[in-house]
Amino acid sequence: MTKKPKDPVAVQHKRLPVALGGSRENHQKIVGEVHDTLQARSALERRRASEIAILEMELEQHRRLRDTRLMAAVRDFAAGYFSSGRFVIRPDVEQRHLKLARDLVGEDPTRQVKAEEKLQAAGTTLDELYARAYQTLAEGLSHHEKRIESLEKRRRDLLDDFDALRVIAPRMRQNG
Repeated sequence: MTKKPKDPVAVQHKRLPVALGGSRENHQKIVGEVHDTLQARSALERRRASEIAILEMELEQHRRLRDTRLMAAVRDFAAGYFSSGRFVIRPDVEQRHLKLARDLVGEDPTRQVKAEEKLQAAGTTLDELYARAYQTLAEGLSHHEKRIESLEKRRRDLLDDFDALRVIAPRMRQNG
């Protein structure tokens, strides 16, 4: 009877899923999927796979933060545009315009289509709203963009390490 090896997660990462706003269940699911995908066998491979999973979670968090901020700006610009016909953010927007703006970035596809049609009838497109919102937020989003780039590079490095472990593991078993 073989024991299932423990995932070698560093102590500082044990609380990471909660700190990143995720759940422990989601963290375990991601770790399991990464381990299954990479088919980690040795302790070192499992450690690298766990580190890759943690990077995946942090990447997801930065993407969510960036995208949420961008969507909020799009919503605010849309409400301003519905209200005044200009790309402005206004605190005094009528509720009907705010509802249209929420529908535009909401999750109901039927409402999205209707709101987008009204936006086009008003004289602009959703793409232009996104472009204006991103242009306005570019400096504020740069932190997340840089962090995403850095994490993706680190993930590639860890995957390269993982591949190297795969290559040398059979030789280590033969010689050792």
